[in-house]
Amino acid sequence: MKIGILGGTLNPIHNGHIEIALAAMAELGLDKVMLLPSGDPPYKRVRTDKRDRLAMARLAAETYANMFASDLEVRREGTTYTVETLTALSVEYPDVRWTYIVGGDTLNKLDSWREFPRIARLCDFVTVCRPGTDKALTALRANAISACYGTRVDILSVSGPEVSSTAIRRRVAEGEDVSHLVPARIDAYIRDHGLYLCDYPEAQIVERLKGMLTEHRFVHTMGVADTAERLAPACGVDPHRARLAGLLHDCAKSMPVDEMVAMVKANLTDLDDSELETRAILHAPAGMIVARDMFGVRDRSILSAIRKHTVGDGEMCPMDTLIYVADFIEPGRESFPGLQKARRLAERDIDQAALYCAQLSTKHVKSRGQKPHPRTQKMMDMLKAKIENRPGI
Repeated sequence: MKIGILGGTLNPIHNGHIEIALAAMAELGLDKVMLLPSGDPPYKRVRTDKRDRLAMARLAAETYANMFASDLEVRREGTTYTVETLTALSVEYPDVRWTYIVGGDTLNKLDSWREFPRIARLCDFVTVCRPGTDKALTALRANAISACYGTRVDILSVSGPEVSSTAIRRRVAEGEDVSHLVPARIDAYIRDHGLYLCDYPEAQIVERLKGMLTEHRFVHTMGVADTAERLAPACGVDPHRARLAGLLHDCAKSMPVDEMVAMVKANLTDLDDSELETRAILHAPAGMIVARDMFGVRDRSILSAIRKHTVGDGEMCPMDTLIYVADFIEPGRESFPGLQKARRLAERDIDQAALYCAQLSTKHVKSRGQKPHPRTQKMMDMLKAKIENRPGI
């Protein structure tokens, strides 16, 4: 029996991977193709949980009778090396001839793999070129490897697709559609599990925030994240993205003021004097930059919500309004007049809740002899008009 191996991080597996697997089966007469997501590869840091990558590979394989996914590398502890994988496979399946499917860029560094001479005795190879690749040079490289190590290296007649896992992850992070790039079940899995929203999974974000915030601020942050996630469906907002915005809304809160000032001056052009002079406001634009540059958040709605969560703005998308309210009403807030009403309103109407929160905030600022931020007044005017112009009102 001849079985192909399509390995790598598969982060996520996409239509291009499937096309390559099917082409390899057709051209080389392979009986099956194994999808083999790596566990902890030696040359690449993978932040996506290996269990998620395995689950997606299994979902993709279920559509094809001659394709299956293996957890061999995922379940192995420590760094996973191909030579160990092939050794284990050759022992378990002595009658199988394995063919490892690699990209043209991998072919160029193939003999740098750990114990490659041994690998070459355990499997053949087939490579697929990226669009625009010089196939003559690829053929020379394939022939050189074959001559040196005695393994067979075929080249698929088709070129690999333009799509890449890196581009898919970036598109997801930016809130763009990827349904045309991945199998439908993978698209659903990514959305249902909130994958690829930024550079880190939630567990790592939480650990970093513990080191960045005071204990009180961290508890508040978790309360905002929980509240935003719970209220998100009624607001038409993705709960996973709402939770991320809540987690990071105060990420710059404990930074020294001079660092925040330098950061926002270097990155933003629409600042006003009150933002630069008021710490209670300054952490919002600074937090937007930290979320973008330190945590890899690219979704504009998340970044906007972090920026606007203190004083609001005349233009508020649903995510902006949600985080503004969640910050105001989260369960850990000390009780003050109007808080319970704000919480009740949030359960029924997020816009009315935001308007009421802004009115309370304005009243509080005035009671301290301060002038409310003009963006807060613009937000209240916008919300009043929006509520008044609803059908039936």
